[in-house]
Amino acid sequence: MRIRITFKTKRVPILYRHRVVSLVKEALKRGNREHYGELYLSNPPKPKPFTFSLFFHPPFKVEKLPLQIDEEFKPESYRELSQVETFTLESETFSVNLSTPDYPFAVSLVNGLVGLKEFLFSTDREMLIGGEKQVWELLKITSYRSRPVKGEEVVVKTLSPIVIESKGGKPVLWNSPDFQEALNFVVNRRLKDLRGRGLKRELEVEPVRKGSRELVEKKVVKTTFKDFREGTGKPYMVLTGSYGLFKLKGDREDLSYLTEVGLGNKCSQGFGMVEVLI
Repeated sequence: MRIRITFKTKRVPILYRHRVVSLVKEALKRGNREHYGELYLSNPPKPKPFTFSLFFHPPFKVEKLPLQIDEEFKPESYRELSQVETFTLESETFSVNLSTPDYPFAVSLVNGLVGLKEFLFSTDREMLIGGEKQVWELLKITSYRSRPVKGEEVVVKTLSPIVIESKGGKPVLWNSPDFQEALNFVVNRRLKDLRGRGLKRELEVEPVRKGSRELVEKKVVKTTFKDFREGTGKPYMVLTGSYGLFKLKGDREDLSYLTEVGLGNKCSQGFGMVEVLI
């Protein structure tokens, strides 16, 4: 199931993922506090059954503006925050597209969103863009279906990069000889946690080609979370993922589930969302 949440706002900085996670948390608290507690207050933490990506409605432009993440991480203290890539939306609209195979989660989320007229992306001291606060005014919530998986082979397009990391935290990209093995390890473990059983059959993954050219590229993404900042003293982390068109082969049920819940690490932080093309 896919949910499109359309907002009105003026600017969105490239460091937006943690605020979308906060939006999901707030909506779940409103829609089903028990479900929120199961996902976000349990110890050990439970895997989250969703992924998301953002779509900026044209026209828009990318500017570099100062960003104050919080009271400690300010542009005047951290040079990296003085020129942060920011989407300035001339249309003043964008959408958060969220994908999940978990129907109860989707219902709880939508129930919480229905009564949410606006989301405070910024406060007086946090996530100020050029010194200004940003509010996301909720315009519309719609559900939509993605193209169904009909067989044991699909072509998918990434809507947010697929992030795979080695045990040492190094990125494993599509052109690494270890990519397929690493992806299988990650998704098998995640499926066991989410649905109680792993892959029925190992995934085969290969980049789609046009002639001799692979239609996949490296994508470098900046993201931030409070625990990371407090633990490292850095304003944000940099992740490297694979972005483009992939052919996946495997069990049909596995493929259907994975194309809804996301591929790779950090899916619930806005990575690994894909769209089935064929």
